[in-house]
Amino acid sequence: MTLKNLLLVFIIFYFNSFNAQCYYQLHMYDSYGDGWNGAFLEVTRNGVHVGDFDCDASYTLDSVYSFAGATMDFIFHSGNWDSEITFAILSPIGDTLIYGPAPSDLDNLIHTSNSTCPSTVSCLNPFSLNASGLTTNSANLSWVPSATDTIWNLHWDTSHINSHPVNGLGNSINGLNSNNYSLTGLSPYTTYDFYVQAVCGPNSNSIWSGPFTFTTLIVPGTCGAFMVELYDSYGDGWNGGYLEIILNGTIIDSNVTIQNGFGPESIPIPIDSGDVLDVVYHPDQWPEENSYTIYDQSGNIIVNQNNVQPMNNGPLSTYGVQACVSCSSPISLYASGISTNNADLSWVSGGSGGNSWNLEWGISGFSPSLGTMVSNLNSNTYSMNSLSPGTAYDFYVQEVCGANDISSWSGPYTFTTNALTIAGSCGIFQIALVDSYGDGWNGGYVDIEVNYSITQTIALQTGFGPEYFDISVDSGDVINVIYSPGNWDDENSYEVYNELGVMIASEAGSNGNGPSDTYGLIGCQSTGSGTVNAPCGWFILETYDSLADGWNGSYISISLNGISTHNLTMYSGSTTQIVPFMVDSNTIIDISYHENGANNQEQNGYKLMDNLGNIVAYELGSVNNAPSNTNGISVCQSTANSTEIINFNEILIYPNPANNLVKITSQKLISKITITNILGEVVFEKYPNQAFTAIDVSSFSSNLYTVKVIHGKSQIIEKLLIQH
Repeated sequence: MTLKNLLLVFIIFYFNSFNAQCYYQLHMYDSYGDGWNGAFLEVTRNGVHVGDFDCDASYTLDSVYSFAGATMDFIFHSGNWDSEITFAILSPIGDTLIYGPAPSDLDNLIHTSNSTCPSTVSCLNPFSLNASGLTTNSANLSWVPSATDTIWNLHWDTSHINSHPVNGLGNSINGLNSNNYSLTGLSPYTTYDFYVQAVCGPNSNSIWSGPFTFTTLIVPGTCGAFMVELYDSYGDGWNGGYLEIILNGTIIDSNVTIQNGFGPESIPIPIDSGDVLDVVYHPDQWPEENSYTIYDQSGNIIVNQNNVQPMNNGPLSTYGVQACVSCSSPISLYASGISTNNADLSWVSGGSGGNSWNLEWGISGFSPSLGTMVSNLNSNTYSMNSLSPGTAYDFYVQEVCGANDISSWSGPYTFTTNALTIAGSCGIFQIALVDSYGDGWNGGYVDIEVNYSITQTIALQTGFGPEYFDISVDSGDVINVIYSPGNWDDENSYEVYNELGVMIASEAGSNGNGPSDTYGLIGCQSTGSGTVNAPCGWFILETYDSLADGWNGSYISISLNGISTHNLTMYSGSTTQIVPFMVDSNTIIDISYHENGANNQEQNGYKLMDNLGNIVAYELGSVNNAPSNTNGISVCQSTANSTEIINFNEILIYPNPANNLVKITSQKLISKITITNILGEVVFEKYPNQAFTAIDVSSFSSNLYTVKVIHGKSQIIEKLLIQH
């Protein structure tokens, strides 16, 4: 012992001897392992504040000194999750003053004690407890005497809330004359606590030092042991998330997690030759902070699962890790360029020299070996085509290092194709997001405004892109693209394509700034036709499903003048669906039904009505047959009569669809307005005799209506959709 330490021991001994200084012990526990969440014990001595004490993880031991005769008050202050809290307060002579859960009431005086110190203090408690030479069933315990003590009492037990010797559980050896002890007969891979106190004299002991916590080694398999290490980027544990460890189809550990802190939390797994390991991740709060790594028996990384999925998703599960193989599994599985029918898959080599890969994919949840197999790929990318819209898919990848040296499968990585978007009269615009560095937009995003209202907020979560997003556009719509910055904005760019696939906007970041905003993209004005026909108003497509189980991947495409503008389907739970869309005069409409091959196509059907409510097409499925296609419908031919149908520029009815208020404006005085429901019943009539009027439709039910506006000898008839 150094001269400095000897001097310190002498000073402490001298101070204790003359002032009868002694210590209370505070044993503080949290069952969840994330600390006391704002709760604490306040301690006062003779009415003077001494300090506030709490648990910062699963267990904290602290002490507070006193003097003989001093009045000690212990006050519990409540926080969050008090039900997880347990604590024990021990007197200087080792008596348990209070033990149990936190009180149910807030801010309570839980104990008052007049300090009783040992009559003589001839030794201090040991320090520097340690456990070394760990095996599967033994450990060498040691400690450092505080002064001249030569005899000690030892206590040990499996680590839990009652492991302290005052609880009367566990194992004890008294009167040891050596400051080390070889502990045998322990259980493999088990966590233990041990405590030591110095024997001061015939009737006097020091306070207990400890616990020192250690874990015995696991019994290795024939291949040794794999190691799973858990990490949390924020440092507050996994917040309810956990791993399920499955070996050869049997769950061997169902709750592997980090209760608190950054980690790593290391979990060894004995492995025999031929064993297959699955690690299943179950997310809870803040899963994007969680990650884990799997090491083989030689300490090599064979799986590294970071947060590679889109934001707010945790690490992937890992399936089919085989023991005793030298070929490492691929990592960083990802899907980009996702559309309604396509996706680009990618991954990174595991680093063990493989130069080809096997890929298996299928509908999300499929059992491995039952999916679609693609073998011997010589590139770490693969483009999937002809996928179903709005469908979740899984894919797995395996690395091939040699003829008889194949890695375990990595995956699944899950992605979902874009759902069919209900197109407007101009069809669908597309915006493509790209990142030059390949790590996504790092918090940057764009708002899509249609007619100055935000309809979408989109971002590239990770990867290079391009990631495509659809924008439904009607004739005359104004589209704005507004960029909001994150980190590394100069890496971000986007392009906008019109309904014909022509690029009409392109912006890229530079010099530390993100891409510029784009304003004033006009629907149907980018085709360069030079003329704009007078609209014929709303056409209505009604779709049917008599079983209300959806169309199961089948869908309708609508083409205007040979250009596909609308893709429509039905989902489970609906028997009828109404889809309005605007058309121009002299437009030719073609309707095509696309069958996915599922049963019950005869239960599906559709009906098309023109701007006046006339049925111009009606097709239903028949036995074992899907509804037929409809081709060559000429728009506005049914409106040619003695009454002039005037241009929308002369009379405007807006907004459409409407919610609470419909406004009608005209270049001339409006003589009469009539609104009828789908049954032909008049639900509203007005004679405004002015060029502008507003109609309150808040009491109207959500449905399709017909609006007739007359001024003089001219009239307009338009479909009005009310949606609340």
